Amino acid sequence: MSMEYVYTQGDILIEPYAFLKILELKIVKKINDHGKFYIKGIISEEISDDYVEKTGSYNIIKASLKDDKENITEIFKGIVTNISIDTFNNVRILEIEAQSQTFLMDLEKKSRSFQGEYLTYEEIFNDINKIHNAQMIDYVTNSKTIDNMIVQYNETDWEFLKRLASHFNTVLIPECRLDGTKYYIGDDGPSTVYELDEFNYSVNKGIKEYKLKSREGSYELNDMNFVSYEVVTNKILNSLTSVAFKGRKLLICKSEFTLVKGVLFNKYILKDKDGAKVKKLFNENISGVSLEGYILDVTKDLVKVSLKIDAYSNTKETTIWLLYSTVFSSPDGTGWYCMPEIGDAIRLYFPDNIESNAYAISSVNLQSSNSSKRSDPSIKSIGTKYGKKIIMRPGAIDVISGNNSMCLSDNGGISINSNKSISMSGSSVNISGGYVSISGGGGVTISQNGAKLKIKDDIVMSGGKINTQ
Repeated sequence: MSMEYVYTQGDILIEPYAFLKILELKIVKKINDHGKFYIKGIISEEISDDYVEKTGSYNIIKASLKDDKENITEIFKGIVTNISIDTFNNVRILEIEAQSQTFLMDLEKKSRSFQGEYLTYEEIFNDINKIHNAQMIDYVTNSKTIDNMIVQYNETDWEFLKRLASHFNTVLIPECRLDGTKYYIGDDGPSTVYELDEFNYSVNKGIKEYKLKSREGSYELNDMNFVSYEVVTNKILNSLTSVAFKGRKLLICKSEFTLVKGVLFNKYILKDKDGAKVKKLFNENISGVSLEGYILDVTKDLVKVSLKIDAYSNTKETTIWLLYSTVFSSPDGTGWYCMPEIGDAIRLYFPDNIESNAYAISSVNLQSSNSSKRSDPSIKSIGTKYGKKIIMRPGAIDVISGNNSMCLSDNGGISINSNKSISMSGSSVNISGGYVSISGGGGVTISQNGAKLKIKDDIVMSGGKINTQ
């Protein structure tokens, strides 16, 4: 392809559609967005409506240019997204819209989690690429690990990957000329620098963009980073290509390829490297969301959780430790310590748009195997799977441990029951009351050092000295 060759309408090749004359052509390529293609032209009267009727969900359209030396250069290859034929006075007009094949990654909203202390960004990108049989060239992640957990929540794969790229203040660049779904993460740094003339251009400074990005403070900026140029030229260049313009090294952030009066022109938006960076993106949809899950493991005040959005496929090895929210806790360790059991249902709560701030909280009520335990709101209870219970009824409190129980009743007083021994001990034990009754079916023994009173059918008293009155 000659950089200086001026392409005209007759140099345009479109496959598999046959145009007699191309009336309009526009190709827009923008960082972080799918390449977009539009063509309108006259087709033969002999062509029926088959072009429309036979176009399916994955039909490919290809646009190329042929120069004066018969060199062929592909400028767009993508998925047809809309096609129509209009007929006026026997003149048939075909219109086609298409997008780069990365468009296929931007159709379905999904939710899932990615967890792991050593999980890298590259691994996440590769996992998603496998789903779409996509390929990428990664210039920026360099095996960096994530911040313990990243959650894709109600996002398409393309939206999610754009957000991941923004963690490096960079963008995704769709490949719009090759077969298959392909894209780049960031630019390749040092590369060929193309010269652009200064005859047809305009200049702009994005003051608002500068103020918004400078507040984030993740990298140094000045207002000159947001001076951009709009340049019109016949040269055909790709997104984030380095160009020299007005004594500055700039990057192509957007290109519009259009047919104007039979001649093809490119309009480029140029920014410097820092001006082309993007601020870190967040998923605002996740703020305040609670995700269902169950406990995989527990230690201290931490839990590992398997989530419903992952089809409960998580394991101890693929999950991270998360804080569990207790009813009350203080720095000195006092308060309420009541951790869930393995297998218990919980919720993973996201207080804001930063996934690493998530923590586990208690679950909503699940259908119990014994619904009577949760049928009366006036009765409060705490229970474990080991048979330990505290039941607070309107007129009493029951403390139960297996076959042992203690009841504190407003009307009946205190009763203690056990099928084992009951022991009371202390430096001083005082039992007093208007009436005290002590009974034993097998006998009663009262002893103090060498003195003893034993009641078993008969009364036997023994000691160094016995006084009776």
